[in-house]
Amino acid sequence: METPAQLCARLLAALEDLAAQETASLQARDFAAVIHLQERAAPLVAHLAEHGPAVADDALRARIAAWLAQRRENGEWLAGQIARTKAELEKLDATRRRVTRLAPVYGRGPAVTRQLCAVG
Repeated sequence: METPAQLCARLLAALEDLAAQETASLQARDFAAVIHLQERAAPLVAHLAEHGPAVADDALRARIAAWLAQRRENGEWLAGQIARTKAELEKLDATRRRVTRLAPVYGRGPAVTRQLCAVG
């Protein structure tokens, strides 16, 4: 039977694997996969948070710290991408507003009158 320490080590190994997959998914900009991976990790994190402190030794704490650092880096990268995307959207919105203001001026062109010309 698995001891609580072994269970926590196994859960942490799974979390480390999920964090590596999350990093790869972020680099590939597969954000749906990132959400899926985070949903898979949530119950493992909850269990480790509940039972880990009672059985954690220095080695397990060091692995948890490394895992947390990886997750923090992923979060910071994602926050940077969100900020860049928002800035791009703001630029696009400003450009759209300028085009909307200018369209009536340039969109009509010269007035054309139609006349019947008979040549005979």
